[in-house]
Amino acid sequence: MVNANTGWAVAVPGDGRGSVHLVRTSDAGGHWSAIGLPSSLNSPNIDAVDFHDEWHAWVLVMLGAESTASHESAIVASTADGGAHWDTTPKFVIDGSGSGIQFIDAGHGWVFGTPSAGGVIGAADTTLYRTTDGGAHWLAIKPASEVRGDPAVVPGLPEACPMGGPIGQPTFADVQTGWLGAFCARPFLYVTHDGGRTWSPQNIPAFPGPGSPAPLYNVDSIARLSGTDVVFVLHRGVTTGANALQESAIYLTRDAGGSWTTRRLPAAELAADFVDPMHGWMIGAGPGGDTGVRSLYVTADGWRTWRLANGPAEFFAREVSFGDLSTGLVAVPAIRDQLPELHRTTDGGFTWARIATVVS
Repeated sequence: MVNANTGWAVAVPGDGRGSVHLVRTSDAGGHWSAIGLPSSLNSPNIDAVDFHDEWHAWVLVMLGAESTASHESAIVASTADGGAHWDTTPKFVIDGSGSGIQFIDAGHGWVFGTPSAGGVIGAADTTLYRTTDGGAHWLAIKPASEVRGDPAVVPGLPEACPMGGPIGQPTFADVQTGWLGAFCARPFLYVTHDGGRTWSPQNIPAFPGPGSPAPLYNVDSIARLSGTDVVFVLHRGVTTGANALQESAIYLTRDAGGSWTTRRLPAAELAADFVDPMHGWMIGAGPGGDTGVRSLYVTADGWRTWRLANGPAEFFAREVSFGDLSTGLVAVPAIRDQLPELHRTTDGGFTWARIATVVS
C-alpha cells in the first residue's frame, strides 16, 4: 500500500500456474485492476518491482525468449500515470538473475543481480547495476574477486562474508547514499556515499541489552523512510534453518547514517513495515524463533515501545503493508490446497478481516 486506498502488487494465479501480473487497487484491496506491460516485449517475466506512490512504479522485466540460465536479457519499464502508459529502457544484460530494483527519481536507479543456476562465467556473480540517465546506460559494480580483469566492471561491492550468506540488495536513501547487509558471524552492514561505486563498513552501536555467545547475525528489512531517515533490523542467534534467529533489534538513523539509535524488539522479526520514523508494525516469531507462531506488534513512539496488536494468527505471513496509520494488508500465499488470501485492517492492526478480492 502507498496510501490508505491505493496499492500495487504482483499477483500469482491461485493454482500457482502461469505468469505473474501487476495489479493495482484504489479501494484498499477490495478490487484490483490488472496492469498490462507494453505488448512489444518478448516473453516478459517480472523479476522485481519498485512502487513509489499511486502513480509512479518501476518494473524489472526479464525477456524470457532472449535469456539463458546464466544471463538475463532485461529492460526496466516505468510508469508515471498508474500503469496507463509505460516507458522502457534499452535492453541490457544481467549476469545471473535480476532480483531487485530501486529508483530514487526518473534518472537515478539500481538493479541488483544475484547468482543463478547457470554454469557460464558470471552466472555466480553478485552485481549492482547503476544508471544515472534513466536506464539508457548501466555501470556494472561487482566484488573485486568477480571482476576478472573486465575493464567495463567496477570492483566496488564488498566481498560476501566467509562462511556466511550472499550480500543483500542495497537500499538507497538518495542518489549517493545507500546500505546493504548480509548473514554473517558479525554484524555485516556496509554503506556507500558515491551511488554504489565503493562501499565501506558502517559503524553502528552494539546489539542492545545483555551480551550473547550467539555466533550468527543477519541484517535485513532495510527501509528508506526519507532522504535522511533509514531503518534496518539486526538479528542475532543460532539457527538450524528451520527457525529464525532468536533476537532482533531495530536501528534508526535520522541523519543518513551519521548517528544511530537502537532498540530491542519483543520477538524475532519476520517482516516489518513503517510509514514514518514514529510508526511501524512487525510480524514476530514465537519463542525460540518459531516461524510457525506469528504475531503482529505495533509501535507509535519511534520504536521505544511495542505492544502486541494481534495474534498469534496463521494469516500473518512474511509480508505486511500499511498505507497510513490505520489501513494495512497482509497477503497469505497459497499453501497446499489452501488458496491465497488477503486480510485487511482499518484500525492499525488490532483487528483483521479476510476480504474477497476481485481482479479485473
